[in-house]
Amino acid sequence: MSRRIFGGSLVAGTGVLAVRRLRSTGFVQDRRKPQSRVAILHEDSYSGPLDSTLIEGIRLFDPNVRGKTVLLKPNLVEYIPGAEVDTNPRLVGAAASAFLALGAKTALVGEGPGHQRDTVLVLAEGGLGAELRERRIRFVDLNRDEIRKVPLQTSFTGLDCLWLPRTVLTSDFIVLMPKVKTHHWGGP
Repeated sequence: MSRRIFGGSLVAGTGVLAVRRLRSTGFVQDRRKPQSRVAILHEDSYSGPLDSTLIEGIRLFDPNVRGKTVLLKPNLVEYIPGAEVDTNPRLVGAAASAFLALGAKTALVGEGPGHQRDTVLVLAEGGLGAELRERRIRFVDLNRDEIRKVPLQTSFTGLDCLWLPRTVLTSDFIVLMPKVKTHHWGGP
């Protein structure tokens, strides 16, 4: 073992002991929540009973969505035949239905693709448009939504305001629904 590894191990060990000691005296408080805010739900495919799985998963966190507007924001990039680039349409539709089943006044989907700017084309080719029509869920193109000026509370960016879509600002809950990246940059 080299001196560098030994010295680093000694410093790390001392730090762990110091934090443990400070916690035991009450000087440092553990601010972690007693319950995890992450749930891992299992489904074998997108063709399974996603609605009921999502309802069960959302209930784990007991959000008060009754009478509220829930905006789902999937990841829409572009449609590439044979490649899953966007958030799966069935998952988005099931999430909207799940929030409605849990008492949300409105569940809608909004996105503003930055790669393929023809949002209607992305909705049609990727299947999200059909999924939302079948479930009677409204879609808002956030690239074309009415925008509102929102003053910033800090000057870190050098900007004094941002212009944000009205739908984002008027929603009670915003649920980000990213697509787990599976392209070549993701690694093995």
